[in-house]
Amino acid sequence: MELRQLRHFVAVVDCANLSRAAERVAISQPALTRSIKNLEDLLGVELLERKPRGVTPTEAGLALYHHAQIVLNACQRLTREVRELERGVTGTVYVGVGSMFATHITTTVAQSLAQAHPRLAMVVNDGFFEELLRRLQDGRLDLIFSNFPRVTVSPEYVLEPLITVRPVVMAGRSHPLGRRKSLTRSDLVEHRWVIADQPHAQDSFERYFSEEGLPAPRDVFRTNSLNLMMSLVRGGKFLSLLPAHLLGGPGTEPEIVQLPLDSSLERQAGLIYRAGAASRPAVEHVLAEFRRAARASN
Repeated sequence: MELRQLRHFVAVVDCANLSRAAERVAISQPALTRSIKNLEDLLGVELLERKPRGVTPTEAGLALYHHAQIVLNACQRLTREVRELERGVTGTVYVGVGSMFATHITTTVAQSLAQAHPRLAMVVNDGFFEELLRRLQDGRLDLIFSNFPRVTVSPEYVLEPLITVRPVVMAGRSHPLGRRKSLTRSDLVEHRWVIADQPHAQDSFERYFSEEGLPAPRDVFRTNSLNLMMSLVRGGKFLSLLPAHLLGGPGTEPEIVQLPLDSSLERQAGLIYRAGAASRPAVEHVLAEFRRAARASN
């Protein structure tokens, strides 16, 4: 099995079309078809199901696709690191940051690394936990700084809690509840809400109301854009359940207030990385800066 065969196969699955995949990998369609056929003959299984409007992977094809991504990403990282060492660069670390922490703590980490290790490059992608974990698993990320939802993570990954996240109910100052001095959770049920379109967000949202025997609000808008969530809350038409740190520090929202309600909801947040990844000096530098920034934020 050759790397080029894996690249060809991944391109076909990504494009779901042989002609588009051939353009992507810069070979002719007949040559791409032969490459896939040779790979199927080598493995002794059918990898693709041909359909009138394209191709889809078989069950065996899906398994190969997942492993091929890991192999190709690892080879790409290896090539990049060897070239960087040749140029005298310390290295590049790919970091996934939970959307709720894109500026909180991460800004401090980036500034400290730029000063202490100017030859170390950090590439940061923000997103929600489920998406970031997939990127970590297939090798596109070296580590994650995020909240820890209630999911089972493989023992091959280290979960290192650093801070406690306390969600609070937020509203725009112009919201009907924005200037109330006292509230109960029952006052919130009939209002519009915006929450992250992620399983862990839905779980926290429902638990917040079920703790007091209340049904979860039905008028709920879901999005994976934190900017849109904050904009909707700021506009005074929506409530949201978000980490308290979004109301302070960089990017403080003067038009958003915390409603006077207690919450027993708490989650741990911190670092997630593959066991053994910290042996790379570049990764260890980034991990150390996140630890320092998290301690300073408590």
